Amino acid sequence: MRTTDWESRQLIDQALRLQATDIHFHPLETRTILFYRIHGRLHKMGVMNKRDSERLIAHFKFRSGMDIGEKRRPQNASVFEKRSFLPVNLRFSTMPSQLRESLSIRLLPQYEAFTLSRITFDTNLASFFRYLLTERQGLVILTGPTGSGKTSTLYTFMNEISYRNNRIVSIEDPIEIQNDQFIQTEINEKAGLSYTEMLRSSLRHDPDVLMIGEIRDEDTAQLAIRAALTGHLVLTTMHANSPFGAIRRLLDYNLSLLDLEETLLCISSQGLFPRYCPFCQRSGCSPYCQIYKRMSRIALFDILAKKELQEALSEHTSNDHPLTFSRQNQWWKGLALGLFSEEMRYAYG
Repeated sequence: MRTTDWESRQLIDQALRLQATDIHFHPLETRTILFYRIHGRLHKMGVMNKRDSERLIAHFKFRSGMDIGEKRRPQNASVFEKRSFLPVNLRFSTMPSQLRESLSIRLLPQYEAFTLSRITFDTNLASFFRYLLTERQGLVILTGPTGSGKTSTLYTFMNEISYRNNRIVSIEDPIEIQNDQFIQTEINEKAGLSYTEMLRSSLRHDPDVLMIGEIRDEDTAQLAIRAALTGHLVLTTMHANSPFGAIRRLLDYNLSLLDLEETLLCISSQGLFPRYCPFCQRSGCSPYCQIYKRMSRIALFDILAKKELQEALSEHTSNDHPLTFSRQNQWWKGLALGLFSEEMRYAYG
């Protein structure tokens, strides 16, 4: 068991050093392939025999409080570790496959310093975000695909607001980064603690700012609007392909255009794009590059706000309205600054 414990710690430490966000155990018939997701891409890191991989998976399940004997049903668990050099929250997920059990581990380092200067290189956009976060009430919605950095942007916004002695309550599923500057609560559907229930309770907790991890249904959307109308700044995310798609989805939740016009401050759609590395001489870095390992990808934003947002709300069936800030303009600015490479121009489109 001691050997297995050492192997598991070595595995996690290596993933943290390489800035990996996920570890995947991919089972084959006689062996298991180990993958790390680094800067959004999967990298094959090694191969283990069947016996060693099953022993290691059983060890992780034991450490996280899962049922070791249960291999036919998915299981989820999390563990917070105060490691010697980097505290980290580990989220474990098992899945039965045709061959054997598969394990995925999400690594959530707790040391990250989230600042506006880290999420965008565009000084005009950073200034807009600073101005936006001085608002005392209203609704800010972030959209984008999974892994596009929405959570990092939310934590950045909350950190910026917390400097002004505001009371911030966050409702998350689950809590990804622990921060004692906020009142953080976690969704637990089995215990009846849904987004709707927690949001109702938080409104009686005297918050200045509410962070809702995600708007998933009509009830949550209605309560978010109510919170914004009653003097709170509400930060949240939503699944949509664009700011215009987010407007249509809000209308599908039976929100009135009048309420949206009164509460919406900003809808942002973001994506992460590879940064050009002058040392690797290509876009993005290998998993072993130590120069730009924390800056391998850059967030670009499509943003609707101000008069452009009001125009889009007035004709919500169209995608042809101008944006307040566009990814395309940020792309060309980044290209001029040497942050992106010419070879990616056509890939970006």
